This record gives sequence, C-alpha cells and structure tokens, in this order.
Amino acid sequence: MFHLKKAFFIFSILCFSLNSSAQKLHLTISGKSKSENTLIDSVGYNKNHVNAKSIVDEMNLMSNTLTQIGYIENEFLDYKKINDSSFTSQFDLGVKTEYIYISRNATLNSLFNTNKDTLIIPYKRIELFLKQTLSTLEKKGFALAKLKLTNFKKNDNHLYADLQVILGQQRQLDGIVIRGYDKFPEGHILNIRRIYKNQTFNQDNLKKVHADFEKFRFVKQVKYPEILFEKDSTIIYVYLEKTKSNNFEGFIGFSNDKGNKIALNGFLDLNLNNTLNSGEAFSLLWKGESNQQRTLNVALAIPYIFKSPFGIKTQLNIFKQDSTFQNAKKAIDVGYFFNYNTRIYLGYQSTESSDIQNQNNNSISDYSNQFITSNFEFADYKEDDLLFPEKTKINIAVGTGSRNSKFNTTHQFFTNIDLKHNLYLNEKNSINIKSQNFYLQSNEYITNELYRFGGINSIRGYSENSLQCNLLTSILTEYRYIFTPTLYIHSITDYGYYQDKSTNNNGNLLGLGIGFGVLTKNGLLNIIYANGSTKEGGIKNSNSIVHIRFKTNF
Repeated sequence: MFHLKKAFFIFSILCFSLNSSAQKLHLTISGKSKSENTLIDSVGYNKNHVNAKSIVDEMNLMSNTLTQIGYIENEFLDYKKINDSSFTSQFDLGVKTEYIYISRNATLNSLFNTNKDTLIIPYKRIELFLKQTLSTLEKKGFALAKLKLTNFKKNDNHLYADLQVILGQQRQLDGIVIRGYDKFPEGHILNIRRIYKNQTFNQDNLKKVHADFEKFRFVKQVKYPEILFEKDSTIIYVYLEKTKSNNFEGFIGFSNDKGNKIALNGFLDLNLNNTLNSGEAFSLLWKGESNQQRTLNVALAIPYIFKSPFGIKTQLNIFKQDSTFQNAKKAIDVGYFFNYNTRIYLGYQSTESSDIQNQNNNSISDYSNQFITSNFEFADYKEDDLLFPEKTKINIAVGTGSRNSKFNTTHQFFTNIDLKHNLYLNEKNSINIKSQNFYLQSNEYITNELYRFGGINSIRGYSENSLQCNLLTSILTEYRYIFTPTLYIHSITDYGYYQDKSTNNNGNLLGLGIGFGVLTKNGLLNIIYANGSTKEGGIKNSNSIVHIRFKTNF
C-alpha cells in the first residue's frame, strides 16, 4: 500500500509538471502529530522546487534522514494537492529505535578486547561504528575486509542484529616497484624496501611510503602510489620523475670601504644532486670579499654506500685572509641514515694554518688541530611552496680535540648549532627564523682559528666574513609577505651577541633592512638592503650594504 501511494503521488506530480514546467512548486512535509511535525521541521528540508524530480528527491532524502536518526519504520502515508503549485505529504515516523544490539562475535572480541556477550550501540552511531571497525581491520592488514549486519529483529525501540565479518587475507607489504625513473638510485630503494618489508599493509604505511619518496629532492611523484593485490603478495607501485635538483646561487654586493669608496664582493654556490644517478650530493662554494678574503669549500656526500643505511661525506675548506694567514680544513664523516632527511655522523677533521708573514706571535701563528666530531642533521620540506620549499632544517655539530702551535698544545672543544624554521601564518604571510650559534672552548685563542661570520647568509648589514669570534649566538628573522606565488617582500631583523677572547672584545650586533624576491623562469632573484650597527656605533648610512643574489635550478 505504501509503495502504491508513493508511486501515485510521484505520477501526479510528474503529470502536473508537464503542464507547468516553468512554474515553481512548493512542498510541505508533515507527520501524524505535532511532535512529529516539530521533529520533521528540526530535521529540515527544502520546500521550494523547480520540477517534479526535485520534489521526489526531497521525499527520498527525508525518508533516508529519518532512518539514519532511528525512525527505521517511517512510512509515506498520503499526499494532497493544495493548488496548482502546492503539495503536501505526510509521514508516519513510527517508533524510534534508540539502540542496536550486536550479538557476540569472536572477531569483535579480538578487535575490541572484550568478552561481553553483546555490543550496545546507539542507533545513530551505527554507521560510524561500522566505519571505525573497518578502519581497525584495515590497520591490522585486512585491507579487503567486509562487514554486514544480518538477522535483524525488532523489539519495541531496540534492534537486534548479527555482524557478519569477512576478513579476507591479512596483507603484508611484499615489495615496492619504481615506475617512470628506471635509474633511481639502487641503494635508496633497497633501504626503503628494507624498512617496509613484511610490515603490515595499511593506509598509514602507504602514506609513509609516499612521504619517504617525497624526501628525495631529486625526484617527484607524478601520482599517488598504487597497490596491486595479488593472491599471495601485496605490491606498492611508486611513479617517479627526475627533477631539476641542481642549483647555482650567486650574488654581488656593494659596500663602502675605509676610504668611502664603493667595494665589490660576492660568492657562488653550486650544488649538484644525483647527477650520476647514485643519490650523491656535490657542492662547491667560493667567496671573494672586498677585504681580500677568499673562501673555497668543496664537499661530497654519498648516501647508502654498499646499499646499506650508512653514508659518507668529505669536505675541504680553504680560507685565506689577505696576506696574513691561510687555513686548510679537511673532514671525513660516516653517517647512519634513520631516513633520508634524518641522519647522524661520526667523523674526523683537521686543520693546517699558515702564518703567511711568519709573525708567529700570540695573535697569529702556524697551528694544526685535530677533532673527533659528531653531527646530527634533519631537514623537512614543504613541497608545494615554490619560493621557500625548505620548511625546517637542523644541524648540530660537536667536536673534541687539540690544537698544536709553535708555543704550546691545548685541548679544545667546539659546538656549532644552525637552526631554521618557517612559520606559516597563512597563505600570504610567513615568518622565517634562523639561529646560528658557535662556541670554541680553549685555554687560549689565536686569531686565525676563530669562527668567521657576517654577510647575506649570516647577520646581514655586514660584509662577508668580516667578523670573528670564539662565541656567537644569533637570531635572524624575516617577515615575508607573498603578493603572488612568484613575488614577495620581506623585512630583516638580525641580532647577535659575540665574544672574541683573542682581542678581549664582545658586543651586540644588529642588522635591519628590507628585501624583495621574484621567481622567474630562470630562477629566484633576491635583492636586500641592510644596515649593520652596534650599540656603541649606532646606525650609520655608511654601514649599509646592498646584496644581490640569484639562485637557479637546472
């Protein structure tokens, strides 16, 4: 009887709509009592419709909504045509089902760690319960599990049912296959396979696999990993494409020298990543400063050597201060990779310093040092940020050793901590915070062993490497406003405290300025105007520096 009434109601509306297709229709839904009317109104429905189909859909939606909140026996009773454009329909809501009782099930007992004979669940939460149960099964490796409520029985306002559980095969991750980049470094994929081999397959582990491949800066994933369920195995397919991960960066700077003449300084920074398809990273840094300083830094890092979770890196650094002294530092480290972006190293470094003018006094002299070092590195990236993809970076190094000079041998200890993080306030605004910190502990200090800082990658408003210390703590900040995905401006507020025991000098440093950047097809251009000052000297225009840098990927 119910279906005939509903069908006749629908047929009547359809016939009417054929004759008045352009006329708006009005629908009123009611119950058998005031309380039912109040409930229907609280549920809410669309009263105005443009055609018959819209009214029919609204009727079905109301019936489904009533079922979801517990009125599983709701019925369509009657309809009335009030006038040419108005219709009313009446529902009988029936008795509300408050709870559903699910009989004891061995699978449920193991999932929820319970021995209760019956699970009692509010009816309106049954859909959530089924989703959560499926999710629990999926996390345990039953990716193709199915649930079904059967054997329904109604008693007053309670509903009884059995839960049929079809588990299927418990899945483990048996393999990861690369598609699209056939020369993907073998050591990298072998280590990822080793991490996930025989792990329970679920969506959480699939997300982790996706995230691990996102950490490789020399590839991008063209689509989300796919799963192949075979009878006896579960395989993840990862789709990769090699990217332009090499970059070149350079800048030129203009400053005033002691004679108030314009002086030129600059640097170039070349980074080659995975050029040989082995995941290697090669870097070359050169700096030429107006005060006759020269810096050359060459480094090579090879991860996953011999297809193991270990890596190796070497470094050569040469620093020359005009005709005063020259330092040559060599370092080698062996590291363990927790994952590609988290690693710890143990290494050895040594420095040979030459007093070019053979002064050999307490300030400058020939020396050599040796340190056993430990280094922790972490990096995190925001892949969709074209301007500032590096979200977080942590580099902590410590070393213990000794320095030998013509005058004595002394034990030394150093620590170097570099921190960087982007705070994303919203799509347009962000704050970049850096902290550079260094400490060298020694019984006595000589000038040519001190830490050099200042410049575009340090406290801005000062010439490159124009400052020296045995202790430095600093915080470097930028407030960034992004006009478009390729154009931004930023402020500069840099503060540092330094101590130089070789000259008994210490003080506060402040760098203030402004800059802007534009991302072009060829790379990122950044222009900075900054002024460096001290508490004693104050802010002077003659201390201002303009930095121009350009970074391009290839």
